[in-house]
Amino acid sequence: MAAILELRSVSKAFPGVKALQSVAFRIERGHVHSIVGENGAGKSTLMHIIAGVHKPDEGELLLDGKSALFANPAASQAAGIAIVYQELNLAPNLTVAENIFLGVEPYEFGGLVKHDKVDRKTRAILQDLGILLEPTLLVEELSLGQRQLVEICKALVRNPRILILDEPTSSLTNQEAETLFRLIKELKNSGVTILYISHRLPEIFRISDTVTVLRDGKHIHTVPVAVTNEDEVVRLMVGRNLLESQRAPHIAKRGTAALEISGLSDDKKYHDISFRLHRGEILGLAGLMGAGRSELAHGIFGEHSPSRGKVLITGKLIKIRSPRDAIKNGVGLVPEDRKSQGLGLMHSVGNNLSLAALPKLARAGIIASHVERTMVAKFIDRLNVRAAGIDQAVGFLSGGNQQKVVLAKWLATSPKVLIVDEPTRGVDVGTKAEIYSLFRELAAEGLALLVISSDLPEIISISDRVLVMRNGTIVGELQRCQLTEENIMSLAALGKS
Repeated sequence: MAAILELRSVSKAFPGVKALQSVAFRIERGHVHSIVGENGAGKSTLMHIIAGVHKPDEGELLLDGKSALFANPAASQAAGIAIVYQELNLAPNLTVAENIFLGVEPYEFGGLVKHDKVDRKTRAILQDLGILLEPTLLVEELSLGQRQLVEICKALVRNPRILILDEPTSSLTNQEAETLFRLIKELKNSGVTILYISHRLPEIFRISDTVTVLRDGKHIHTVPVAVTNEDEVVRLMVGRNLLESQRAPHIAKRGTAALEISGLSDDKKYHDISFRLHRGEILGLAGLMGAGRSELAHGIFGEHSPSRGKVLITGKLIKIRSPRDAIKNGVGLVPEDRKSQGLGLMHSVGNNLSLAALPKLARAGIIASHVERTMVAKFIDRLNVRAAGIDQAVGFLSGGNQQKVVLAKWLATSPKVLIVDEPTRGVDVGTKAEIYSLFRELAAEGLALLVISSDLPEIISISDRVLVMRNGTIVGELQRCQLTEENIMSLAALGKS
C-alpha cells in the first residue's frame, strides 16, 4: 500500500536537547499508525513538525510522495492534517457548538454567524458519534473527558485526511473510550489515516495496524502489531526489560490513623463520606467519572469547603477552610489536571517545586536562596526529574517529568497525608513504574496516601485496599484479596459486589 506520509532523516534540536535524530519511517494510507515511547522520546516534537508547529533542522516530510515542509499550522491544515493535542485547546467561555466550528463558522449576509445553523450541525454531529452533550453548554461546565470529545469533534468538522490523536483516552471514561474506538474504526474504513499516540499499550494493540517506537529522539523500530507483543514494545521503548505487572504490591504495615473522615458532605457532589486512612497505607479511591472522587479530594484539601462533617489529622479535629489550612495541617493534593491546577508552566522547575514549602523554608520571613536550591536539588535527585536545570521553565518538560515536579512540590512540605488524583495520566510506562515505586517507598516511610485513579489495573496494583464511590457516596470497600476489575466495576456501576 502506498505511503501517505513519509519522514526522511528528520532531526530537531532545542537548547540543550536533541529532540529528534534522523527519524525515518513510512505511514501507510488508511492505516491506524501508533507512535509510542517514553516521555521525552520525541513523540510530541514529531507531531508538531507534521502539524506545522515546528520546522525540522534537517530532513524532510513527503505527503503523497511530494515534499511537504509546512510553514505553519494553517498550511498543515490546508493539506488535510488535523491534530488533537493532549493539552486541550478550547475556549472555556464559548459553547460546545462555538468551539467545534471555531474558525469555520457559517456566515449569513452582513457577516453575522448563523448560530442556529451551528447548533443544528453540532447536534447532528454529536448524535452521529453517540456523544450525549448539549451544543449550547459552555465548555467550562464540562468534565475533562467531555472536553476531549469536543476537541475531537472540532478536528473532524475539518474533514482531515490525516488525524493525529495525542493521548486521546487519557481523560475518557471506558464508555467514552469505546465511542472513540468505534469512531476510529469508521474513519479508517472511510480512508482517513490515524496517527495515534498513547502510553496505553492494550488499546494500541486493539486498534492499530502498525506501531513505531521512538527512544531518546531516535527511531527504534516500526512493525505491524500482528507480529509483535506488548512486552517486546515495552522493551524497545525503555531499552530494558520492565516487568511492571510482576512487581510485588506494597504490603502495608499500618500505623495509627493519619486521616479520619466522618459524615463529610458538600450537598452537591459527595454525601456522608466516612473512612480512615492509616500511616503507611496506600488507599485507593475508584469510581466512574462523575462519582464525586475529585470533588471529595478538593473538599478535604479545603478548595471547596464541605457543608458538614468532620476531618481529623492524626486524631486531632481540624477545620480546613482553605488549602492553606490543609497544608498547615499536613495535607497535600496532587490534582488531576497538572497543567491548569498543579503547575505554573512558565515558571522554573525550582520555583514550582519550592512553592508550597516556602513557609517551611522561611526564617523571620526571609528565604535563603541557597537553602531553597539545596532542597529543590534534593527532590529533583530523589524523583529523577529530567530537566536542563532547576531554572528551566517547567512547561518545557515532558508530561512525566512535570508530574514528578508536582509530586515533589508536595513531598517538600513533609505531608502526613498525600492525596494523588490520577497519578500517571499521560505518562509513559517507565515513569509509571518509577511513580509506583516511589509510592511504595513513601508508604514504607509512614506516609498515608489516598490515590484516585480511573485506571483499574493501576489501582489494583498499588492499593492496600480500595474504596469505591458511586453517585457521590462510598458504596463499598475492597480488601487486597478482593481486588479485581469485576468487583470494582460491580460496585462502581451497580452499587453492589
